[in-house]
Amino acid sequence: MADDERTPRRDATDRPDRPTRGRDAGETAETDAGRTRRRFIWLTGTAAMAGLAGCSGGGGGAAETTATATTTQSSGSTGGVPAEYATATSLGGTQRNPDSLSSQEAVSYQEEPSEGRQCSTCRYYIEDKNGDGVGACAIVAGEISPEGYCVSYVEYEG
Repeated sequence: MADDERTPRRDATDRPDRPTRGRDAGETAETDAGRTRRRFIWLTGTAAMAGLAGCSGGGGGAAETTATATTTQSSGSTGGVPAEYATATSLGGTQRNPDSLSSQEAVSYQEEPSEGRQCSTCRYYIEDKNGDGVGACAIVAGEISPEGYCVSYVEYEG
């Protein structure tokens, strides 16, 4: 067989364009990248809207809350408790500062004890001072049940 009878070898530049896996014959990398960017922007916008929808409240407007994990009280506020608790001292000696309290939601406060731990045995608990059966907390806003519990619980050893 002579050299001129052989079929010439074809390199990659001679091959006809074939669609790659997952793309139609008419698509290029540019349109694929544009589609990916559009999808990313759409997903980002959707996630942002879902996050904002969660911040809309729905609590009936009974209590004023913020979207942050802590509640910042305005100066002169008692932090949602009677005046005698505003700057009271807890069982462990921590003085309550109404301007820097966490919200009950931020510390997962609940009205029931958890595994034998309850607010009345916590170092941050401020005992009942006015006979209404509830106390306060040196680090959490609002009235606190002695049988309550939150994730900030630290056992009082006194």
